[in-house]
Amino acid sequence: MPKTIVVFAVLLIALGVGAFLMSSSPTALLPAYLGGALAIVGALAMGLAGFRKYLLPVAGLVALLGALAPAAALAIRAAAMSPLALTVNVGMLGLSATLFVLIVREFMATRRA
Repeated sequence: MPKTIVVFAVLLIALGVGAFLMSSSPTALLPAYLGGALAIVGALAMGLAGFRKYLLPVAGLVALLGALAPAAALAIRAAAMSPLALTVNVGMLGLSATLFVLIVREFMATRRA
C-alpha cells in the first residue's frame, strides 16, 4: 500500500505542477502540496515498516481531506470556475477519493485477516 500512496502522490504533484505551468496561479499548486504530504507519508511507511499501521491512517486522512476540499469548491462555485480550475478540481477529487477508497479497503481486508 505505501507504493500505491507514492504513485498517487506523484500523480497529484504532476497535476498541480502542470496546472501551475499553464496558469501561473499559486493556488494551482494545491494538488502538488497534497501530493507532497502523501509522498512523505508513503516514503516513511516504506522505510519504517514498524510504524506502517500508524502512517496508513494518516495517509487516509490526507486523502479524505484532499477529496473534501475540491468537492466543496465544486459544490459552491463550479459554474464560475475556469475550465482549467474545473479540470484540476475534478482530477484532485478523483485521485484523492480513489486513494481513500483503496486505503479503506486495505483496512477492511486487514481486519478480516
